[in-house]
Amino acid sequence: MYQAKSKVKAERAAKYVDMLSHHFSRKVTVEKSEACSQVQFPMGLCHMSAVDGALVFRCEADSNDALQAVQSIIDRHIPLLKHIKDTKLDWTLETL
Repeated sequence: MYQAKSKVKAERAAKYVDMLSHHFSRKVTVEKSEACSQVQFPMGLCHMSAVDGALVFRCEADSNDALQAVQSIIDRHIPLLKHIKDTKLDWTLETL
């Protein structure tokens, strides 16, 4: 299993999780709880949460290529978020 994490400060982090969850739910399955949303892309998962004034993404997939594809989807959607649209996510690879 391959995993990567990114975090960006955002005053409206919880709102952004809701917005992205709603957007992604039009095409893929999204499971929401109070703590986070899990987006089930065909190539892997992305967990999105709002923690201490930050928007946190934790993506996982079975291969490095699939993980990069999930990260790319998230990267392409950041410009949709008004107050952090110019932010570039820095991903940290994690091992399980």
